[in-house]
Amino acid sequence: MRYQSVAARFSLCAFVVALAISLIASFGTRLGFWNYETGFELLAPGVGIGLIAALTGVFWLASALRNNDSRGWRWGFSGLVGAVILLYVPLSVARRAYDAPPIHDISTDVEYAPPFEKLLPLRKGSPNGPEYDGPKKVVLKGKITTVAELQKKAYPDIKPLGDLLNPHGDPKIDPKAILFWRAFERAKSFGWNIIAFDEKTGRIEATDTTLWFGFTDDIVVRVQQAGALGAKLDIRSKSRIGTLDYGRNAERVRKYLKAL
Repeated sequence: MRYQSVAARFSLCAFVVALAISLIASFGTRLGFWNYETGFELLAPGVGIGLIAALTGVFWLASALRNNDSRGWRWGFSGLVGAVILLYVPLSVARRAYDAPPIHDISTDVEYAPPFEKLLPLRKGSPNGPEYDGPKKVVLKGKITTVAELQKKAYPDIKPLGDLLNPHGDPKIDPKAILFWRAFERAKSFGWNIIAFDEKTGRIEATDTTLWFGFTDDIVVRVQQAGALGAKLDIRSKSRIGTLDYGRNAERVRKYLKAL
């Protein structure tokens, strides 16, 4: 079946073209050749061609199964699998964008969110200011609410972390120091870029940059004494650009708290 071989080769070629467009759109944005909005515009045809590659690959697979003929399987299989993997990233982000609330500033403490200090020079010129967005008004489904209220409804599990680290009241044990250095090591293990840390104030400031498109989010961790026996940790994560974060900051905070 000649059309089967043609479909297999077309699927692979379309996948290669889609991959090239996607890489150019992503890393061109990451390297500063254009802004993220232009990057998304460049990505759109890559997603479209990737979809064509996937559909053509499905057509090849259906033909191969129907005719019991593996002709062109190297090209068809590679094109189909490659296209599915390529499409997974933007489609999964689109799904998260649909489910996520239109916010980009997440804090375990919505009343007294940890402020940025050492990160302020790095955020200079960013569309999203360094101040906490909690009180900011937003409109969702025709209703006016605040960022803090939206976070509580969308992510009710994101709360401060408290730990009883000195249950016997040993004067030689410093619960705040124990939790601070545990938090510091976890931040390093996550691959965050540590900008500043201070055990005395209990603060850690860091950045995290995505591989695709190079979006940089800023993170601040605050560790405080909680009575004589324990310590409490708060973390805040905020995007520098964009009106929504596709749930990325909430996911980062959740994973960090779970690791602790």
